[in-house]
Amino acid sequence: MRDRPKRDGDTAPPARGFWTLASVEGWERCAIQGAKSLLTLFLVTDLFAKGDIVLGMAGLRAAIEGVTGAHGDIAFASQLYGLYGALTYLVLPLGGWIADRSGRRRSAMYGGAMLMTLGLFALASRIWALPGLALLIGGIGLLKGNLAAEVGALRGAAGGERVFAAYLAFLNGGAMLGPLIGGWLALRFGYPAAFVAMAGSMVAAMLILRSAPPVPRTVAPTTAPPETEWRRVLPAIAAVTLCFCAYEQLNNMVLLWAKQRVALSIGGLSVPPNWLAAMDGLFTIALALLAYRLWPRLPREPSAAHKLAAGGMAIAVAYALLAWLSRGDAVVGLGGPLCAVLLLSLGVVLSWPSALAIVAAAAPPSRRGVMTGLFYLHGFVAHLVVGELGALYARMAQPQFWAIHAMLALAGTGVALLIPRGQATTTSTPASASA
Repeated sequence: MRDRPKRDGDTAPPARGFWTLASVEGWERCAIQGAKSLLTLFLVTDLFAKGDIVLGMAGLRAAIEGVTGAHGDIAFASQLYGLYGALTYLVLPLGGWIADRSGRRRSAMYGGAMLMTLGLFALASRIWALPGLALLIGGIGLLKGNLAAEVGALRGAAGGERVFAAYLAFLNGGAMLGPLIGGWLALRFGYPAAFVAMAGSMVAAMLILRSAPPVPRTVAPTTAPPETEWRRVLPAIAAVTLCFCAYEQLNNMVLLWAKQRVALSIGGLSVPPNWLAAMDGLFTIALALLAYRLWPRLPREPSAAHKLAAGGMAIAVAYALLAWLSRGDAVVGLGGPLCAVLLLSLGVVLSWPSALAIVAAAAPPSRRGVMTGLFYLHGFVAHLVVGELGALYARMAQPQFWAIHAMLALAGTGVALLIPRGQATTTSTPASASA
């Protein structure tokens, strides 16, 4: 029997402190994904519907509508959701730069966690909701990237595929629990209770972070090209950006559509619409673990570019299914939307880690950080596009609305197929959109 080749020396146990930092990431994702899955619903069905006064909201709305020309609560809520999500990605390089320049990464992480906690409490107050979103953006910029950087330093000489797999499993676990807990609390006790619970999740993250041992500055040896292979990097980033311009609508208009059109009940029990986002986290974990075990057992593992293309196709099929389900005015059963979410999760598991692997393998070590930051800008672009597309939701037929997203994902598939062959990469590390 022929032995399987060892994969990147990734069987070494995680370094001391890994599980603590991974737990911090789990609690942080629980808070942020929980709040994110509630944001559009909170704005449309609660804050705007009740006419509450929010500091700065009227001025921001006038400014956005003056630029876009879109009017209506749904359009503005979608644009605000997109702007918030985009800025949480845009500030990541700044947060890393602050920590690098100061040499106090752990202090930056504490500061970020505190800002996020205050931001969630501000959302619960209603009147401070908009300043709360600003605090969340700043806090994420200081915490998220620097936390990943500390975990990256724990890879050492062992490589790190399984280390990152375990870390991303914690991430997806938090991303699943946040919408579950937040959605239930919002349904039973109102949105403020949900945001307070998410703030409690950040308090837990800070307490766990206090027990994390210092992380040594080690660099894992690697092989990489002497110059950046832009002919592979640019189409990979373009492809994953197009895919996520479709996928990220899951936490925005898909949830509003579910509230309006889907029979959200199981055995007579009412189900919050943002539990669909929680199912995305659950499906992502299960599919990522399946893919991680499956790829090495195949006679020939697909290339990263082909996985990226397959991910775009899965996302396109998911939105084609939503377009089909949206025909007419009848209430839709829960089974169809769950199948669509499953397909979206499959698309993420195939596309996100594959694109990142292409970018990482095509850049020399001296530019790895910059290239990774450039890769993460796909989230910035995607959230802006999702917000603007969401503004069209109330002004066009629903099947056509979802068809636009299917076409975006198909475009991502086409771009992925244009990526030229490069050096071999290992891409079976699971990931999530929330990474």
